[in-house]
Amino acid sequence: MASTSYAATEEMTNLNRVSRLLMGPCTDQLRDLLRFYIPLASFLTVIQREKLRLPRLTGPQWNLILPSCGVYSGNYNDMDISLLYILLRNLCGIQAHNMGWGNIPDSTDRSVSANIERIRLARNECSHFAGGMSKTEFNRIWSNIKGAVVDLDKYLGIGNKFQEKVDFVRNDTMDPARDKHFSDQLLEQMKEIENVKKEVDSLKSSQHGIKQMVLELKNDYIPPNVKVIWYSFG
Repeated sequence: MASTSYAATEEMTNLNRVSRLLMGPCTDQLRDLLRFYIPLASFLTVIQREKLRLPRLTGPQWNLILPSCGVYSGNYNDMDISLLYILLRNLCGIQAHNMGWGNIPDSTDRSVSANIERIRLARNECSHFAGGMSKTEFNRIWSNIKGAVVDLDKYLGIGNKFQEKVDFVRNDTMDPARDKHFSDQLLEQMKEIENVKKEVDSLKSSQHGIKQMVLELKNDYIPPNVKVIWYSFG
């Protein structure tokens, strides 16, 4: 019984450790990357000019970057991975990796977009390990994240700033009760993403239904003799 309990605790520790890495150093690095492309002083101008290029955002995301009263007054430290990914992908002119934004990049592709994608995908993958993460999965995911962080450090020209933070989290002691909030925070982000996807799918379904109704109405009001003439030209 003791060994089973220990194994479960070890797997939860693995999940919490990766979640801590993603919610901490990885998110901070993406914030630095956004500052690199869009200095804070330029954010309002850029977001006002390019807002129509943004995909569907959650209410809190819109309220953060374009509040109904006033303007964005943060310093990017209030942005999570989901929002950072959207802004980096859509507003910064970063060239898509060889498999295209939103897809798994080729393992040999070390471009900026590929490494941003790896961090996003690692965050998404962790949501499937709610019951804990095996040592094998932990090592694989950690290796992918660290490789992306090292590459982005080089691109930003900041030495080993975030690589050192990765190594610190890897070796720091973890307490399952104290650190559970990291995985809880990650899962909460994924719930928000799923809710947005459902809203988008529902909207698409509604639009399809409306188009179908319009077509049916058009057909209903076309006299039979006109239909024959019309189809003869089709």
